[in-house]
Amino acid sequence: MTPARALALAGKLFTKPPAYTLMRARQEAARVLWRPWTRVRPALFDERAFLRTVGAASVDAYWEARAAAPFFLNPSDRDGWAEAFRARWPGAQAEIVDAAARVLRHEFDLLGSGPKALGPRLPWHEDFKTGRVWPLQYSPDIEFSELDKPTDVKVPWELSRCQHVGVLGQAYWLTGDERYAQEYVDEITDWIARNPWGHGVNWICAMDVALRAVNWIWGFHFFAGSRACADPAFRGALLRSLHLHGEWVASHLEKGPVNGNHYLSDGVGLVFLGTFFDGVGAAGRWLETGRAIVLDEMLVQVTADGVDFEASTAYHRLVMELFLTAYLRLRHYGETIPDAQWTRLERMAAFVEAYVKPDGLAPLVGDADDGRVQILGRQAIGDHRYLLSTCAVLFGRGDFKRGAGGFHEESFWMLGPAGADAFDALAEGPGVPASAGFAEGGYYVLRDGATHVFIDCADVGMRGIGGHGHNDILSFELVLDGVPVVTDCGAYLYTASREWRNRFRSTAFHATIQVDGEEVNRFLGPDALWQLHADATPDAVSFRTGPGGARVRGAHLGYQRLPSPVRVQRDVALAAGAPAVFVADVLEGEGRHRVTWRFPLPPDLEPVVDGHDVRLARGAAERWVLPVRGHQGLVWKVEAGWVSPSYGVRHETRVLRLEGDLQLPHRLTLLFTTRWRSAHERSADLEGLAG
Repeated sequence: MTPARALALAGKLFTKPPAYTLMRARQEAARVLWRPWTRVRPALFDERAFLRTVGAASVDAYWEARAAAPFFLNPSDRDGWAEAFRARWPGAQAEIVDAAARVLRHEFDLLGSGPKALGPRLPWHEDFKTGRVWPLQYSPDIEFSELDKPTDVKVPWELSRCQHVGVLGQAYWLTGDERYAQEYVDEITDWIARNPWGHGVNWICAMDVALRAVNWIWGFHFFAGSRACADPAFRGALLRSLHLHGEWVASHLEKGPVNGNHYLSDGVGLVFLGTFFDGVGAAGRWLETGRAIVLDEMLVQVTADGVDFEASTAYHRLVMELFLTAYLRLRHYGETIPDAQWTRLERMAAFVEAYVKPDGLAPLVGDADDGRVQILGRQAIGDHRYLLSTCAVLFGRGDFKRGAGGFHEESFWMLGPAGADAFDALAEGPGVPASAGFAEGGYYVLRDGATHVFIDCADVGMRGIGGHGHNDILSFELVLDGVPVVTDCGAYLYTASREWRNRFRSTAFHATIQVDGEEVNRFLGPDALWQLHADATPDAVSFRTGPGGARVRGAHLGYQRLPSPVRVQRDVALAAGAPAVFVADVLEGEGRHRVTWRFPLPPDLEPVVDGHDVRLARGAAERWVLPVRGHQGLVWKVEAGWVSPSYGVRHETRVLRLEGDLQLPHRLTLLFTTRWRSAHERSADLEGLAG
């Protein structure tokens, strides 16, 4: 450990509880002891030692036994699955082969890089977006979070997760072309040679080690029967490296006072590695540990109504995918998933079914780093509906089938042709999607026809730490009669820019109310990129539906800390049978305050301020924002803004801002509608819905 790191760690530990300090002290001691072991262990773990460990007579015999073991797919399935896939998606093979050809050319588009040709040898240690190359040294010694530089360690981590193995495997199964199998062999051979155990940037984070192992194992089952994988030397190298991956993850679990998706990913990796090595020797302990993690954390990280506690739709998708993948893998291995965990997984899917918008995309709420377990489909990064088609089959849910909009390719490779047949046989849920509330998770969805409102009434997330949550309480995304009108901002970047990181999670980047220019939750400091003060405690949240429509009311106490305290309350109401959404905000307090409302718009929406009203145009479609009451003294402005649909990508957009100095208490009511109407009609509608 460097002196600077030791000093920083000591200062951090000084503020922590004794149990946490003891845990970190043990971790640091282990890192010291592991340094020489990382040099010795790979040399000792030769082929003979490996065969003794797994109880096999030869590498080839062990390889064949593993290839025949139950998995999502097996080499013997290839011909039947390929035929069924082509019959269901006649045009998909050409696109998959084209994507696999880009991998053969080492052309990657990762984390907003755009398509980049990376050369004949992949830059495993490089952020190829900036040219930063991390040194090949003992991984705990590497300073990887360089906040004063535009470097992003996620780039080499993402490449080394090897999630492109999925498309190589699919291309191989559909064509039989050995080039795809040979690329798998060549990449892994090169990766092992240039990433010695415990050294280099790709051993820093156990989550990435675990996910790499998961994808290598997927590749094993895609390619095990190929000629390219017939070389015993390659077979031995891959098997030994996978075993060393298991040893590393098991000894570097990312466990802390509050565990999130990293610790869960470690557990999923141990489930895959423990089952792959059939629970023999240390693999038995990996399986036991991994199984405990993926079962226990479901009841810790996911609320009883099915919402991941990290306050992000993208991380909800990642966490659900982690649980889903692990549970299916355990079932293949003959393990039973307890009813409590299985039921909560179903509720996670119900949350997805609710939040998916009419265009099939998820709201951009909270952080998003494009994180996946394995990538087996061609859908857009913001399309989470493949989870619904898989869960429609697993839980026999017709509403999930309706929400999925069809059986997705991801689901095919998870469930096979039998899963596709079961999906087709499932009766689609009757009626139309209803509004839904997830009170423990803190999110609500109002729906009527092609109108969809996603409302955030949650705390900062992760038990008050705010890891992947933003300053977005009482914000909302709105699709009005099929036209996206109000959007969240996404996340854009993490350590590559502290300035942009903090801007995208700030109050000013969300469709909420800001008082006196203050954050609803204070930042702990410019470098505390995953922490927020838990100031904005949700208060008096309610949800009701009836013949007239649906309404959510929520408040927060984030501005109670001001010298002149303010309580902010928002009502969002959707009128039944008419595309009209009312937003009524009440600011309780005393004295004068500067109050700002912001509504970030999708980039293709053109705003025009017309007095107190605002017209929003997308082509020939028009939507309106119309003040009903409380707008006197407030002025509309259109300002520049940003939206990030995926990590490393940002698009310029416009933000509607309504602002003024107000004497509190104050009430503002706005109507979002498809046509301009008089103030009298607007008030009558609001009073009717309120009654």
